[in-house]
Amino acid sequence: MNTLTTAATRLVVAALSRLTSLNLRSDRGSGVVETIIIVAGFAGLAFTVYLAVSGKVNGWISNIPGASGP
Repeated sequence: MNTLTTAATRLVVAALSRLTSLNLRSDRGSGVVETIIIVAGFAGLAFTVYLAVSGKVNGWISNIPGASGP
């Protein structure tokens, strides 16, 4: 049981140490503009994929006999 308690304590101390070091270096990384550009790029890519897939799906559905309604 002491080994388990020691391991848990070391894990908690290591996690707290890591969180503290992350807070000290929080100003590193991309700025707001770069993040907006990346998000806009992914949104454009997702929209392009959506258009391609929806066109294929509509084409497949139109080939099904009786799919247009009663």
